[in-house]
Amino acid sequence: MQRSACRGGSRLSLNKAIVTTAFARYPRNAVGVTWAFLQWALGFRSLGWDTWLVEELPASAYVDADGNRVSSDRAVNVVRWREAVEEFGWSGKATLFQEGKDEEWEELRDFAREADLILNISGVCRRRDLLALPKRRIYLDLDPGFTSIWTRKYRCDLGLGGHDLFFTVGLRMDAPGVRAPRLGVRWLPTLPPVSLDYWSGVPGGGTHWTTVTHWRAYPEIRWGRWNFTNKAPEWEKFLDLPRLAGVPFRIASDLAEDDIAQRFRAAGWDLVPSHAVASDWRRYRDFLAGSRGEFSVAKGGYRISRCGWFSDRSACYLSLAKPVVLQDTGWSLQIPSGRGLHSFSSIDDAVRAIEAVEAHYFEEAKAARAFAEERLDARKVVGGLLERL
Repeated sequence: MQRSACRGGSRLSLNKAIVTTAFARYPRNAVGVTWAFLQWALGFRSLGWDTWLVEELPASAYVDADGNRVSSDRAVNVVRWREAVEEFGWSGKATLFQEGKDEEWEELRDFAREADLILNISGVCRRRDLLALPKRRIYLDLDPGFTSIWTRKYRCDLGLGGHDLFFTVGLRMDAPGVRAPRLGVRWLPTLPPVSLDYWSGVPGGGTHWTTVTHWRAYPEIRWGRWNFTNKAPEWEKFLDLPRLAGVPFRIASDLAEDDIAQRFRAAGWDLVPSHAVASDWRRYRDFLAGSRGEFSVAKGGYRISRCGWFSDRSACYLSLAKPVVLQDTGWSLQIPSGRGLHSFSSIDDAVRAIEAVEAHYFEEAKAARAFAEERLDARKVVGGLLERL
C-alpha cells in the first residue's frame, strides 16, 4: 500500500491504520507486553501512516498500584493509559473502551471508515461495529500454538473470526510437522518489530546475562500426547548453567515459590522481582541495556510445537547491541543462528553459545545490533507485512 492522492487536488493523503494496544490492560509488571503491541504502532507511524490506537478494557482487569482487583474509580488502568498515550504522542488519536461505560467514538468511527486496515493484535479488539469499518482486518497472533489449542480443544473465543489475514510470530506455524491444531487459516510469519528510535544501543557489556520473564504465566495445556507447558519446567533444565558457564546470570521474574527461588539462588542465579523492572518502560529498557546479553528459555509449548516462536523481548536486546542466547523453538530453521544470536536446545548447547559470545564479545554485540537493523527494524517489519496485503 502506498500513499493515495486526495480527490480534487494533487495533495497526498496518508494511509490510515488502527492498531490495538495493551497500555490499560496490563498497567503494572508487564511493560514487555505493552511494548510487544506498541512497536507495531510505532512502525506504522514511522512509515508515515496516520495511526489510531484502540484498546478495550474489561472490568475484570481493573487493579490498583499493587495489583489488587478494585473498582474502576480506584484503578490505575486509565491513568496508565492516558500517560502512555501522551508520552508516545497519540493524544487525540487514541480510544479506550471501558466495559460498562459508554464511550464517545464519533471521531474514531469516521477515521475507521476511511482506514485501510486494523491490526488486531492477539484479537483483543472484539467490537464488531468497529472491526467492520476498515477495508482490511488483520489478526496478529503473539502466542502461537497455544492460541490454536485454546481455540480448537477448549473452544475459547480468541477473536479470530471476521479477519481477512492472519499473521504470527510463530515463524513455522504453517510448516509440516508443527505440533498444533490447524484452524483452517493460512498463517503468515513475521518477526517482531523494534522501533530503533527507542531501542538504540552500542556495544558495551554489563556484568550479568539477564532476562525478564513470567515464571509460569498460565497452566499447561494438552494437545494429543504433548503437554504444552509454561517456562517453569524449562528453567529447571538449566539450573546448573551458572556453574557450567562460569558467568553471572540474573532473572527478573514473578516467581513466588520460595523453595524454587532458594534452589536457583543456591545454584548461582541472581533473582530479582520483575515489578522492579517491568512496571516502567524506561526501567525496563535500562535493565536490558545494562546487561551483558540475554539468556532465556521459551515456554515449553513453543519448544514442543516447533512453531518457530521468536521473542519480542529478545528483539529489544538485539536492538540494544546485546547478544542473545535463546532456546530453539524451531526459529533457527528460519533464521541463521550464529554471531549475535544463538539458539540452544540443551544445557551443553547453552554453555557453548555463552562461551562463543564471551570469546568475541564486541564482534557479537555489533552483530546483534546489525541483525536488529537488518531484520527487526519496525519500518522493515511493518513494510514487509504491508507487502503481503
